[in-house]
Amino acid sequence: MNFDPQIPDWGKSFLVKNLDNLITYHNWLKNTGIKTGLISSKNDQFIWDEFIVHSLYFYKIILDLKLSKNNLYDLGTGGGIPGLPVGIVSNKNINLIDIKQKRIYELERFISSQKYNNIYALKADAQKFIQQEVNSIFLMRCYLPKNDLIKKLEKHMINNKSNTFIVSSNSNTERLSQEAFHVKQEKFLVNKDEYRFIDVITVK
Repeated sequence: MNFDPQIPDWGKSFLVKNLDNLITYHNWLKNTGIKTGLISSKNDQFIWDEFIVHSLYFYKIILDLKLSKNNLYDLGTGGGIPGLPVGIVSNKNINLIDIKQKRIYELERFISSQKYNNIYALKADAQKFIQQEVNSIFLMRCYLPKNDLIKKLEKHMINNKSNTFIVSSNSNTERLSQEAFHVKQEKFLVNKDEYRFIDVITVK
């Protein structure tokens, strides 16, 4: 192994027992993921830090918020990021949503090969889920910038009052209407010295 699969302190309780499965997914991203264009060419450590550790922080937020009974969707999943790592460590039912059939095909092959019966890859327009689903958790790593997401939520406020959006962000967040939205930002380490940010958005 030519990378360090470090485990942040917050992840030790649920990550260690799933380490082998996560490394298998890491290796699939490194080989099949790059070969088929699911991810661009990256070194092993980057794939672990950015696609595994980063994804697992989405699950930590779900645990912290005690959102266990909600439907769970990863919108614009691409190579299964962040939904696949969440499904691996949690055994929660999670739907990986992407509009491109090629991506869904590769995800289905991996899910089937690993016999994950709680992870589903669905070819669909992710925007329809924002418009129609209720009582759901939506994970988004790269699907929409936060400000674009807010505009869509404003058009579908009634449905989304029961939904939670967990979205990759950056340290500079624009002020949102405090009357309509509650936004909590989480800051975390993906490795020894690099911070990332995730916003938790709920519609009031």
